[in-house]
Amino acid sequence: MVSAASIIDRFPRNKLSREDGPLYQQLADLIRGMIVRGDIEVGTDLPKEAEIEAHLGVSLITVRRALRELEDLGLIQKRSAKPAKVTAKSPTVRAGTRYESLEDLVASTSGTVLVINSYALEKSPLAEAHFGLAPGEAGWCLRGHLSKDGQIKTLITTFFPPDIGEKMKVSDFTDKLVFRNLQRCLSIRIERVLVTARAEVASKAQARELGVAAGSPLMSTEMVYLTDKQRAVEVTITAAPSEHFVLSYDIPLEES
Repeated sequence: MVSAASIIDRFPRNKLSREDGPLYQQLADLIRGMIVRGDIEVGTDLPKEAEIEAHLGVSLITVRRALRELEDLGLIQKRSAKPAKVTAKSPTVRAGTRYESLEDLVASTSGTVLVINSYALEKSPLAEAHFGLAPGEAGWCLRGHLSKDGQIKTLITTFFPPDIGEKMKVSDFTDKLVFRNLQRCLSIRIERVLVTARAEVASKAQARELGVAAGSPLMSTEMVYLTDKQRAVEVTITAAPSEHFVLSYDIPLEES
């Protein structure tokens, strides 16, 4: 079996470019291709993370993120204090959507276009709860969707506090990641986002827009965007067919 030391020499030495998308995804695709083609055989140890980092000139975080992607697909098994091992030649697990970083959020909207249907004041218990509004007080609401190749992929409803929403207009929302429009237009510093996922069923209106049957399973996410002062300045609710969201686990059963 080929040693990990010689396998690293099979990796291209040309540097990865951010212009071609998230670096971790490029690296994951690179290694995945080598495994599928048989350049790296099942049962073989991959080079150490530090060796991949040095060879391709990427960060260790990028390497670890790429390996996690491959592990999610069932192609490799990461091991404590040892290099990762190739466990399959083709994916054994369906890929899911991961939200752990800004890079993940960007990747999740790759190739999509934000289409805005409406932007107006609306009353909502959700806005009242997150923004501390008085009962019946309206906040600003953006309703729209992300589409890809002319097909609606994700429904989006975004709420803003009154003082922030009134400073924005429809033409300001040029970035499909809504919070980045606040950063650009209002110089708001957003520090973190709290994400909650829920299983739902499609209403007749949602089914009609997404092109699925009413009652079909959907996955909804609630994203609360907080400033460096921990103020909620945006709440975005998304809804998409559940097939795009997968939870996969690889649970070692060997005793330590």
